Amino acid sequence: MSAKLPSPTTIGTVLAFVGALFIGFVGVRYLLAPQSMAPDFGLPSWPRGEGAGFLAVKGARDLASGLVILTVLMTGNRRVLGWVMLATALTPIGDMLIVLLSGGEPATAFGVHGATAAAVVLSGGLVLSGSRTGSPRPVA
Repeated sequence: MSAKLPSPTTIGTVLAFVGALFIGFVGVRYLLAPQSMAPDFGLPSWPRGEGAGFLAVKGARDLASGLVILTVLMTGNRRVLGWVMLATALTPIGDMLIVLLSGGEPATAFGVHGATAAAVVLSGGLVLSGSRTGSPRPVA
């Protein structure tokens, strides 16, 4: 008996769900312990004192990104989910460029932010590969 492999859409949907949970977790960590998270971003230095509030901005942005993806997942509309994932990929692409243009570590820029962007694009592409322009179908 051969096992049926999950469809590309299902794989993309699972990736979107896991990614949403992960980026939401990262956002919460930036909100609760920003200075401990900041070095992992890849920039050579971080704002201190009054400027440290910018770390909370990153936390709020990441938490909101995760919640947006989870909200779209709950609607069951694969096509919208795919497009939201592709649009969401702009955030890690922007982060990668910020690190590179700010003299940060290229390994972190590509290995963290570039890899994240690639995973988000892959997820969106897989979800869209099984969606049609007709009426929305439940996610599964």
